Amino acid sequence: MDPAVAARFHNLYWSIGTVAFIAVGSWLVGLAAQRAVRWRGGSLALQRRAFWGYACSAPWTLGFVIFVLGPALASLYYSFTDYRLGQSFEWIGLENYRILIEGVGAHGRRFIQAMHNSFYYALVGVPLQIATALGMALLVARPLPGMGFFRLVFYLPVILAGGPAILLAWRYMMASNGGFVNITLQNAAELLPPISWLYRSFIFGVESFNAFYAGVTRGDSLGPLAYALPAAVGAGLFAWLLAGDWTETRQALAQRTAEIVGIALSVTLIAKGIVAEPFDLRVLLALAAIGAFLTGVRAASRRVKTVQAPGTGLEVVATVGPGADPVPAPVHGQIDSDADHRRRAGTGAGNRAGSRTARAWWIASAVLGGALVLTLAPGQLDDGRWRAIVDLTLLQSVHDAPAPPDPTDRLAFLTDELPSALPSALWVWAAAALIAGATGALGDRPGVRRAVLGASLVGFGLLAVGSAIDGSRYFQAVAAAATEAGRPVFHFALFRQVAGVFPDVHRVPLWLQSELWSKPSLVLITMWSSGTGMLIFLAALKGVPRGLYEAAQVDGATGLQRFRHVTLPMISPAMFYNVVIGLIAALQTFEAVYIIQTQQTENSLASAAYFLFVRTFRQLEIGQGAAASWILAVIIVLLTALQFRYSRWVHYGG
Repeated sequence: MDPAVAARFHNLYWSIGTVAFIAVGSWLVGLAAQRAVRWRGGSLALQRRAFWGYACSAPWTLGFVIFVLGPALASLYYSFTDYRLGQSFEWIGLENYRILIEGVGAHGRRFIQAMHNSFYYALVGVPLQIATALGMALLVARPLPGMGFFRLVFYLPVILAGGPAILLAWRYMMASNGGFVNITLQNAAELLPPISWLYRSFIFGVESFNAFYAGVTRGDSLGPLAYALPAAVGAGLFAWLLAGDWTETRQALAQRTAEIVGIALSVTLIAKGIVAEPFDLRVLLALAAIGAFLTGVRAASRRVKTVQAPGTGLEVVATVGPGADPVPAPVHGQIDSDADHRRRAGTGAGNRAGSRTARAWWIASAVLGGALVLTLAPGQLDDGRWRAIVDLTLLQSVHDAPAPPDPTDRLAFLTDELPSALPSALWVWAAAALIAGATGALGDRPGVRRAVLGASLVGFGLLAVGSAIDGSRYFQAVAAAATEAGRPVFHFALFRQVAGVFPDVHRVPLWLQSELWSKPSLVLITMWSSGTGMLIFLAALKGVPRGLYEAAQVDGATGLQRFRHVTLPMISPAMFYNVVIGLIAALQTFEAVYIIQTQQTENSLASAAYFLFVRTFRQLEIGQGAAASWILAVIIVLLTALQFRYSRWVHYGG
């Protein structure tokens, strides 16, 4: 038989078999549903409805099981194996996850770099994209002639942005010499001196930020500067809680801050604990305790007892139970706010009892959680390491006195020994979360609350100042030691090079040739294609009642006040949708990275999705690629769940 005819018959047989499989499978699914309803005592009419309902939806159900659920379960199994395409399976347990999470080896370091790039796209790109979409929506929402044309112009990039041809066009437009973007910026800078100064300031700011971010992602030690950010965030939070009257909004903010920081610390410690060797059963117990508290945080007082009590018991078992070598494990307790109890459990004595119950569970969780962390993370505060935080709070240096006199030894001490001798900055985050949660639990004791907040504000403020000052001295000490030893300064070398000289008039952004500009170029492309978010915001703006603006204007509200107190609350559902979808899309960035990356910018552009593509389909390491995909999936699910959990700022309805 002719090969072409045989191929046609082969396709025909497979098509007939597929149709037959769908028909028989749908009939079997419907029959199973019918018998399930019959077993539960349903009527004949209900049995018929169940049969036809499940039979008609069976093609999608079977397709989901075969093409989605099945491959997902297979990839989960592959992630625990050392499987390379064409070779046999070898069960290795959590080794793939340990390599990726701890950054072991070249591929582990590339994965960590890819995750840092993905977080950059999420933390920097998503807010800029949302701001761009909202700005465009506000522009085209005005009832002026020709607005339909501008809406089309703003939305057109959405249709074109995902195409390879447009992304290749962006590569030409972003060329360092002769590119449309740089020529436009240079011409504008030459016409007006103020624009030239802003243009060079923009270059300096972008390069400095990305150079510092590159140093952090490469693992260069921050030294005492690592405590500056959590201390500054804590001081700002305590200052805001201390100023003005204590309201339900402030109490809810304190508790939510404690919950969010605690959950973030918990996930970090869980990830490290799971991949540690040997594995400790107490990690699973602590994880179960976390889940119990997370499910009970919004419950009424009775549900608080029934849901959080098992979690507390698991914490006790995890704290005093036997285990293998200690590994970090998380615990974080949460409570229901007094406002939630008033809304859910009524008023009066029942409300006060609910508040006392929630406070008691929060205190028990905090005490047991601290005991568990100290039990499973020994050595962090031993040998006087905790004194480093005290010294920084007292505005003293932590690296000058014990530094060796020899320049070479001093350089090794500053870059290797000192960072490992300092306690983790997670302790500062944990302290801020604990204090914030405690102030939320002390809502009906204003004297104690203000004393706690005042003392915490002073302590965290001094720690932030001391960390910033000593961190700057630390960077100078490393540079001085390297110079005396006759060695180049590799510690944040790119940041030192960029921040040392202000750009001249001839500097241009190297969008696709430098790691300092590769990620901003991708962010610029996402901002250009913000039309989908614009349409969603536009629909939300059209739904805001005009009467609210008129009432606010009669009350004397300015344009900014009307935007803050009327527009933003009314379009908050659209804002929430854009944030959730934008964050998921940012963490899954692939097409733009695949097309615009070059040999110079592949590592600085590679996202987590691009890493798993390369590891799976180019290098054929199926097991490690599957592990990377599951890590990314878990992160996306956790972040999405947290956004839905803390979405009380979203106002639905009029």
